[in-house]
Order: sequence, then structure tokens, then C-alpha cells
Amino acid sequence: LLKCLTHAMLAVLLFAAAADDAEEPRASLLFYKKLSQTHGHAVNKPFNVTLTVYNKGVGNAYSLIVADDNWKTDKFRIIGGGNNFTLDFLNAGDTYEHEFVVKPIRKAWHRVRPAKMFYVDGDAGESTVSHLSNSLPDMRVIEKQDSLEEAAIMAGRVLTLNTIKTKQGWMAFAALALLAICAQLYFIGSAVLHKRRHLRALEDVKKL
Repeated sequence: LLKCLTHAMLAVLLFAAAADDAEEPRASLLFYKKLSQTHGHAVNKPFNVTLTVYNKGVGNAYSLIVADDNWKTDKFRIIGGGNNFTLDFLNAGDTYEHEFVVKPIRKAWHRVRPAKMFYVDGDAGESTVSHLSNSLPDMRVIEKQDSLEEAAIMAGRVLTLNTIKTKQGWMAFAALALLAICAQLYFIGSAVLHKRRHLRALEDVKKL
């Protein structure tokens, strides 16, 4: 009886091993979205969006569809490349990178949403796998700055050791500086007037 049980267990183990060997290798995709800059977005100032897909699995992925529909036409224009692409396959260990250029067309706060990807896992895959890219911080698009103004602000940041960083900061600094100058002129004028009154009083005393 013990011998029969041993043979039965051995048969089960061999069957399980054969089933594991027959199972098709699986694909495992990483999906990464990156912007060429995380701040300093301005109207009519283009930036790049890069979508990277990496197959870290041991199987191949097929019929990949990638869509980054985050750039609505009321805020942005796609001026280079396309925000959607497809791949027939991505072999195990391979990486594919896609880049396109976006131009903001108006001042706005914008939520940068993950891009979407769909693919079939393996030759005999019967279902489509969906996947999202990483999340990114919200984007602020400001009015376009002329190059002279931008250079002046950058020089000011260097001179103030990055204490004053924006045009609004310089305007506040200028207002405070103007108040300080006015106060200084007031005190100087008061001192001069006081001195003139003192000299005039001395002249009146001498005349007496």
C-alpha cells in the first residue's frame, strides 16, 4: 500500500511539473510618463512628453495600444509627434520610448493624469490587460514672459541668493523699497527744516 501511495504522489508531482513547463511565459510591463520640465510652464512655451514602456517579464506582449489623452485642445496643442501610438509586439527585456511635443495656449491650472496602455499577454492571450502610467504633479501655466524680463528675474534670483524668485516678489520688494526711500526723505526733510528754523531763530536773537 505504501508503495502504491509513493507511486501516486510521484505521478502527481510529475504531472504538476509538466503543467508548469507547459504554461506560457508571461509579460510584465512597466509604463512611465515624464515631462521635460516640472515647473516654469508658460503660454506658447513648448515642452516634451516622454512615454516609456519596458517589458521586464519573460514573455512577449502583443497588440500594445498607448493613449495619453490628457492634453485637451482648449488648453494645449500637440505640435510634434502624437500623443497616441501602437506596437505590434514588445519582446521580453525590450524597451520602447515615444516622445511628443505639447504647447500650452492659455493660462491655466492643469491636472496631469496618467497615460493608459492596453496589451495582450502572450501569443495565445485571450484577454486584454490594461495598465496606467505613473502620476505627476499638477501643472501651472502662466502668461508668456518676454526674454528680457525672464533674464532680469533670473539675474535677480542670483543677486538675492534665490530669495526673490518671481515678478510679484520684485514688485513687493520695489514697493517696500519705495516706502523706505519716502520715509528716509521725510526724515531728511524734517531735519533740514528743523535746522533752518533753528538758524532763523538765532538770526532773530542776534538782531535783538
